[in-house]
Amino acid sequence: MIIPTRVSPANWTQGLGLARVLHGGEPMVVLRRHGATQARLALVDDDTFDDLPALLEAAEGDPAAISAGAVIDAPDSLLMSPVGRPGKIICVGQNYLAHVREGGRDAGPARPDLFAKWHTSLAAPFAELALPPESDQIDYESELAVVIGVRGRRIAIEDAESIVFGYTAANDVSVRDFQFHTSQRTAGKAWDGLTPLGPVVVPAAQLGGVRPDLGIAGTLDGMVLQDDRTSQLIFGIPELLAYITTVMTLEPGDLILTGTPAGVGFAREPKVLLRHGSEFEVRIEGIGALRNRFVDEKAG
Repeated sequence: MIIPTRVSPANWTQGLGLARVLHGGEPMVVLRRHGATQARLALVDDDTFDDLPALLEAAEGDPAAISAGAVIDAPDSLLMSPVGRPGKIICVGQNYLAHVREGGRDAGPARPDLFAKWHTSLAAPFAELALPPESDQIDYESELAVVIGVRGRRIAIEDAESIVFGYTAANDVSVRDFQFHTSQRTAGKAWDGLTPLGPVVVPAAQLGGVRPDLGIAGTLDGMVLQDDRTSQLIFGIPELLAYITTVMTLEPGDLILTGTPAGVGFAREPKVLLRHGSEFEVRIEGIGALRNRFVDEKAG
């Protein structure tokens, strides 16, 4: 355990969030502002943590229970996915009407369209990511991700705020040909290391609560291809959580990826897909941006 040299309450203003950084060869949860090169250890009762689920469990999902400890280096190059091993990653398809329409449908689903990923899918917010050689149909999807703060089952819509800790950004990179091999999306969505997450998790109270109205944009090689607001979700966060917790218990550190706006590459003519050297950025108001360069996976 690292003993902090100085402890103070976390000041959640001006984009402060929880991140994970590689420190001395080990992951460490820190308090970091977007673009900073240093951060402070995130503490609960003077304890440090190597992953967010354990920290949120100790804090009982309360941002006020988290303190700031010693300063450590935390440049972009050392950042990891802010959540390393979530118990569950639940994703939502067809959740912006404009995206539904660009896919050739007039209306969204009657109920949330859910699919799953696993922790091996996650990647760091500024990592170089490998394009799998099995496909040349790799697409981008900018998304707001919900981070669960406390355990909950059968949560009513009006009580959704009680289990949400905060939000971060995600790129639900999709292998389109595998996605459409069957009626189930898993083969195209759960690829190892193709879902970058981060850079920080910002408490929901700082971003408008459980119905945030945040600008979300996706940029490929400097060109804005996705541009919308999270208030345009067909199923808002309270509705998603009420539906999901009817089925399963959500636990601290679990992730809900809420869906992508219009502008995905596969729906364009001609199609715009990720190639060797492509750089894609997901930027969400109040959270910051993750940015990844994609390269061909090396043989062997």
